[in-house]
Amino acid sequence: MKNARAISAAALMMLVVLSCTASPSLARPVVESKTIVDDIEKCWAAVIGASGCIQDVFSSFFTGRISLSPQCCVAIEGISDNCFAKIFFFLDVSFNPLLKSFCIAQGGATPPPTA
Repeated sequence: MKNARAISAAALMMLVVLSCTASPSLARPVVESKTIVDDIEKCWAAVIGASGCIQDVFSSFFTGRISLSPQCCVAIEGISDNCFAKIFFFLDVSFNPLLKSFCIAQGGATPPPTA
């Protein structure tokens, strides 16, 4: 069952990446499109480096129960809201703050400075 979930998550991620990289190049000049793709790749790099993090994020979203590893929390904390919106654009915009709050509560990430 877990393997099927991982395969489903991987297939969904492939569709997301393809949709992000294909549609901008059809409507914009190649140079601008390349910049967008480079930005998305940089955003993905933070999450991909944490083993199982992408699956944890999707599982948390679809089950409604957040469950992230400490390594995933570090990766999530390192993702700006702008990056989160680029790589998980189909998720509710309020989901990123929920993940970050979970990680802070678990001690896997540090809270933002208050000013």
